[in-house]
Amino acid sequence: MNTYVNSMKLRKAFTLIELLVVIAIISILAAILFPVFARARENARRTSCLSNLKQIGLSVMMYVQDYDEMYPKTYDGTSFWWKTLQPYTKSEQVFYCPSSPFSGASTPTNGNYGANRYVMAYSTGTSVKMAALESAANIYMIMDYGTYMTYPSTAVTSKAAWEYLPGMGDVGGNCATVESADPPRPDNVTDCHSGRHFAGVNIAFADGHAKWLKSSILYHEAATRSAANLSNWDPR
Repeated sequence: MNTYVNSMKLRKAFTLIELLVVIAIISILAAILFPVFARARENARRTSCLSNLKQIGLSVMMYVQDYDEMYPKTYDGTSFWWKTLQPYTKSEQVFYCPSSPFSGASTPTNGNYGANRYVMAYSTGTSVKMAALESAANIYMIMDYGTYMTYPSTAVTSKAAWEYLPGMGDVGGNCATVESADPPRPDNVTDCHSGRHFAGVNIAFADGHAKWLKSSILYHEAATRSAANLSNWDPR
């Protein structure tokens, strides 16, 4: 009887092999589940970002109604476009992309959203009037970008540490100036190459609606556009 009781007591402890098996199972489950959790978190951030751009698109439409159908400027010599739109959004937080590589910034000027300067003119340039657009629903207006202003050439070849289309590096774009930035900006390099939202960007179009598109689509249109081959970067 005592021998049986003693053997039962001994069996309460795990053997080394059993512990190793349990650890191996936990490691396998972690390797499977961690990417799933990471994807779920990014999906939530992408949804939040899209909501931001829907609100921004609506604020532009309100501005257009107040200013004779003229789009705001990317920079008017005093204020950036996001500052111009803030009275309509009632919040500065919507101008920050939740997947931005530049977290903790005091302003949303870099690392968040950029406005297409062909629609929203820079400084002394003249912005487009909405009535002049035949296909406002197709024209890129404001999107995930490295800095506050976008134009097609920087969606093909980066011009500085912040001037790039997120995800363009992995689809043929040139991120060299981002990679050689001084001081180094490794988060920007990752953003330039692989992007923020599953190799894509959220975009507010010139009619105010917003949706997600693959970075490869914007890159290809920017790389192949010409006077004879206008793209959705070009007001028309």
